Parts: sequence; structure tokens; C-alpha cells
Amino acid sequence: MTETKTVTPEDVAAFYEENPCGGQFVEWTGDWGQFFRDYDAFRYSHESHLLTVLGQMDVKGKEVLEIGTGQGADAQKIIEKGGHYTGVDLTGESIKRLQTRFELHGLPYRALHRMNAEELTLPDESFDFVYSNGVLLTSPRIEKIVAQIHRVLKKGGKAVIMLYHKDSVNYHLSIRVLRRIGIFLLYLPFLDRLIARLTGEPLDRLRKHKEILHREGLAYLRMENFIHRATDGPDNVYTSVWNREMCDRLFSQFSGLRYEVWFLNERHFPILRSILPRSLKRKLERKWGWHLYIYATK
Repeated sequence: MTETKTVTPEDVAAFYEENPCGGQFVEWTGDWGQFFRDYDAFRYSHESHLLTVLGQMDVKGKEVLEIGTGQGADAQKIIEKGGHYTGVDLTGESIKRLQTRFELHGLPYRALHRMNAEELTLPDESFDFVYSNGVLLTSPRIEKIVAQIHRVLKKGGKAVIMLYHKDSVNYHLSIRVLRRIGIFLLYLPFLDRLIARLTGEPLDRLRKHKEILHREGLAYLRMENFIHRATDGPDNVYTSVWNREMCDRLFSQFSGLRYEVWFLNERHFPILRSILPRSLKRKLERKWGWHLYIYATK
């Protein structure tokens, strides 16, 4: 694994140009309209809390900046709620996909920029909302992005940011224990198909883990290496995890910090899907969920 200090925006961009966020979970049939419908159905069934998070954002008539546009599902929701949308992404592929989605649906927007969020070239105090879902954590220089968010927000403007939650079941049990055991078991022949069926992890991704495991040995499973590979795939170059105390420091320029925690990532806990009632799952995820939402005001 490349040392954290040497990971550049170009490294991150190269990975996501080839692996647009979330696209691996939806089959490409050659029809963009069908792809976006399938992607949105997957996203909002797998992460249904996103509809609650987006629904709470009062964006009607307001200037909204999204950092990290992905496949554009959340962007479409923001525009449909009346937000004046601007999107920035490190990759040309994501910007191209948003343009395609917006054209298909006739969605109005302010601007789309291929841009490094560590160095936003957008005016001071120009947005009422900044929204970013699971993107800032791909930069080793996340504090630069947070400073840029503070700069471009109007006074009284709000940031809604999701980072991966370190104090979570997903980090301490799934990633540190179960997934490392699962990847170790890939040493055994034919188990990749069984693990794929149990977890929903794409088979080609598991086989890439297996390839790297055979090449690097058990060093691949050290947490300082594996945390990057256990989130967005075996070729991912960087991911960070955060808890409330760390975020208090990261967002110290802001006022009125508030946190919400969602998402147990049941895909990696198949038993949870069938035996736990939703009310109990919500109690568990409020404390130990994987998605830590930071609500901050300038």
C-alpha cells in the first residue's frame, strides 16, 4: 500500500475514474435511463436512511453545492426539492454521468465542475448548503476540504457531511474481524463464490482481493492497509474513519455541531436482515451505525 502521505488527488481520481462510486452494484445494459433507475432503486433500498437525510434538508430556492457527485441520485433529489444545484467532482466520468442524467430528466442546475475540493475555485460565501455523502474521507487532506466548505458557505449556511464511523459495528466487527477472516479464507479454493452469495460482494472484487492476498501475503490484512481495501474495493487508495471527538476537532470552525448515525450495512450481516425488527435495528444503528452525519453551521 502506498504510504498515506504520498496519496495524491491524482491517485484518488484515477481510482474513481475506473470505479465510479456505486456503479459496481448495478448491471450495465447499454441504456443510461435503465442504469440510473436500477442504481437509484439499489441505493435507496440499501441505504434507505438517505431519503430521510435528504428529506430533512430545506433546500428549496437555496444555493446547494455537492462535493462528490457519484451517479447523481442525490443531486436529482436535491433539484427536485427546489435546490439550485452546483456539483463538483474529482473525476470527469462522474461529471459526464450527471450531465447525462440531467439531460434525460430535463433537470435544471447551476453548474458542474471537475475540481479538486481541496482547492475549490468557487467564490467566498456563495452557498446556503454544502452536502457531501461519503466523499471527504477519500482525501488524506480532509482538513483542507473542510476549510474550503467553511469558506464557500454563507454566514448561517449549513453543511451536511457523511463520514465513515469508527465507533461502529461495521468497523470493529465487520472490517476488523469478519471481512479479514473472509479474505483470509480466500486462500481456500472455491470459497469466493460462497462468500459472494452470503455477503452480496461482487465476485470479481473478491477475486481481486484474492489476487492481492496471494501477492502480498498476510501484510495485506494489516488494518493500516486493509481499511482502504475494505471500503471501496481492493484497488482503493485511501479511506479514513472518524468518530465524534475527531469530528469536533475537524469542524471546530463551525458552530452548532450535531451528529446522526445511520446504517448497519446489513449486506455483511445476513442474519440481521431476517431476524431483527426494524425498531431494534434503528436503536443499534443510532449508536453503532457506519454512516456518521455531521450537521454544521457557519
